[in-house]
Amino acid sequence: MHTKSDEFYIGWQENAPERTGRKVRRTVWFLVAVVVLVSGGLVLSQQPFARSVYEINRLSTLEGVLIAEPIPCLKVQMDAHADPENQFQRIMLVGFGKRSAQPAIERMENALGKSLDGVGVRLEGKMIYYDGKAAFELTEGAKAFKGYAAVPDGPSYIKRLGQVTLRGEILDPKCYLGVMRPGEGKPHRSCAIRCIEGGIPVFFKTATPDSHTYFYALDENGRPINQKVAPFVADFVQLCGAAEQWDDWYVVKVDMDQGFTRLLPHWAKTDSRIPLCNTLQ
Repeated sequence: MHTKSDEFYIGWQENAPERTGRKVRRTVWFLVAVVVLVSGGLVLSQQPFARSVYEINRLSTLEGVLIAEPIPCLKVQMDAHADPENQFQRIMLVGFGKRSAQPAIERMENALGKSLDGVGVRLEGKMIYYDGKAAFELTEGAKAFKGYAAVPDGPSYIKRLGQVTLRGEILDPKCYLGVMRPGEGKPHRSCAIRCIEGGIPVFFKTATPDSHTYFYALDENGRPINQKVAPFVADFVQLCGAAEQWDDWYVVKVDMDQGFTRLLPHWAKTDSRIPLCNTLQ
């Protein structure tokens, strides 16, 4: 039974009754405030993008000694008077798109009729760099070759660092160093798998509470392991192998039958592991 104090609102009326209008306004403002606070919290909780650089609109020319295998790179002299380990920098070479530099190098060699491995060259491409590491994209493929270069060369600094156990994430270095943001983690997984399958070198970022270190990963014989690790890109994994320093690079050589383990993520309720590494329990 309705009394005179009850409000009866018909939706097609131009104005709602006073009490109903006040209730609706309070509800709307409350919901607006909740949306603003939740949106702000989500924005503030996100990690900032890495300050990586991809010079997408700029072609550069680099001179150095080309090393074709197992990881294509240019060895560039930085300081002839420095300690041996600091005299040269290695700049990884990659192809256009999700491809390694190897096809472009092979086409250059076919056109010239000679091997370029260990030869001083001038190459044109686009710089990619972040956190002290650099890559160079041969954007024009075989046309990136701009001639020979009389560049200083000397013995590479090679040092065996012993057996190591590393935990971290397998990355696609081209994207991580600047081509994509983010270039790591699950959001980048599908793209990174295609890059690794395309021959771009396997890059490994160690994960420790206070710092991180980068390694290029190869098998125990120093050969690429792309197809074997592609399914585990962006996973938390453990590598056991022999670490070496090549000029300014760190390299880990892993026996994939004995020294590779996929770990469960840090948020998992158990620390059990998928048993891919026979030496690890």
